[in-house]
Amino acid sequence: MKLINSGISVSNIDKISCRHCQTRKSCLMRVFSDSEANNVDCLVTHEKPMRKGQNLFLQGDKFQSLYLVRSGSFKSCFTDETGERQVTGFHFSHDILGIDGIEPGRHIREVEALETSSVCTLPFQLFKEVSLRDNRGLYDELICNVSGMMSKANHLLMTLTKMRAEQRLASFILDISQSMYERRQSPYEFKLPMARYDIANYLGLAVETVSRLFKRLEEQGLIVAQRHRVHIVDMDGLHSMATGAYLSSKVGYGEQLSCRSIG
Repeated sequence: MKLINSGISVSNIDKISCRHCQTRKSCLMRVFSDSEANNVDCLVTHEKPMRKGQNLFLQGDKFQSLYLVRSGSFKSCFTDETGERQVTGFHFSHDILGIDGIEPGRHIREVEALETSSVCTLPFQLFKEVSLRDNRGLYDELICNVSGMMSKANHLLMTLTKMRAEQRLASFILDISQSMYERRQSPYEFKLPMARYDIANYLGLAVETVSRLFKRLEEQGLIVAQRHRVHIVDMDGLHSMATGAYLSSKVGYGEQLSCRSIG
C-alpha cells in the first residue's frame, strides 16, 4: 500500500524528511529554507498512513500536538451535551489540524480520516520554543492559519443562516474548488471524499435534499456529479447560484427545498 498522492511506500515511512517532502512548500514548514529544513526533522514525526474512519484524535483528548495533513482528507465533528453530532469542516493536504485545542488544552472536536490519509505530528510545546527562539516566521504562519480558520467558521455561519438550500450546496462546491486551486490541483474537476450525509450535516440540510440539489445542479448544466467526483461545467453559473443571482433570474422560481432545523 502506498500513501495517496505521495508515491512513498509504508516501508519507507521512516525515510521521509521535510527537506524532500513534496508538500513542504505549501505547508506550515514552508518558512524554512532548504538548508534549514535539515534541522526541522527533529520537530516533526512523519506518521504512518491512517485508514478511512480512523480517528486522529477525539473530542476531549488532551492537546499535545498539531498535525499537518500530508495526503488524503479528514472531517472534523463536534458533539454537544445532547449527543447531537455536527460536522464542522473538511480538511485536505497542507491544512493544520488540532488548533482547536491550543487554548482549552483539550480538543473540542474529533477528527476522522475520510480516506487513506497521512499527517505529520508537530509537538506544540517544542514548536513554540523553536519558532520563538529560531524562526519567528513559523509562529506567524500559525497565526495566519488560525485567522483563516476563523474566517471559514464565519463563512459557514453565514451559509447556514442566510443562504437558501441551493446556495449552500453551490457555495460548498465552490469552497472545495478554491481549496483544490490553492493546492495547485484542478478547480474544475475533483473528488468529494465525504459521504452525502456528511455534506448534508455540514450544510444543515436533509440528505434527500442534498441528493435532489446535486441532480438539479446537473439538470441546470452547472455541474456533472458521478459518485464522489464533481466536474464544474459552468463556473460563472455556479457563482451566480451561490450569490442568489442565478435564482433571481429565473422567472417564477419560488420553490423552497426543505432543510432541517439547524437548531
